[in-house]
Amino acid sequence: MKFIKNEKGFTLLDIIVALIIILLFMSVISVLFFNITKTSKEIERESQATYIATNILESYKSKKYDDIPIVTNKAIADGEVVVDGQPIPVKDGYTALVTVENYVPKTETATSSKQNDLVKKITVTVKYKVANKEKQVELQASVVRK
Repeated sequence: MKFIKNEKGFTLLDIIVALIIILLFMSVISVLFFNITKTSKEIERESQATYIATNILESYKSKKYDDIPIVTNKAIADGEVVVDGQPIPVKDGYTALVTVENYVPKTETATSSKQNDLVKKITVTVKYKVANKEKQVELQASVVRK
């Protein structure tokens, strides 16, 4: 009996192997796209939090030294913050925390020196969520009495 080997076409095994290779390639590509999208969203959220923190910090720094009140953990939720008559937007999903305190060197205590009212330390912390994880951006600046 003579077998015919010259038939053209693909066998079922060739098609199955090709489909498996294509599916593996597509799954690797889809995982890459997912990770790129996730990382892009994280960077976007962090950039927005940094922008909000910078705006709040700069609005405090633009005031005169005596016009900056001492603030302890002032929470700013969704909406707008008004500092010195200037609205600062805080987007949905972001929460800002502002603290203004007199700077005290580590070698002194808060009551030991009358010079504690020369520098104010402003701390702005903006919290946000990415992929059900809470993250934060914290910026600090100092304002000196002139």
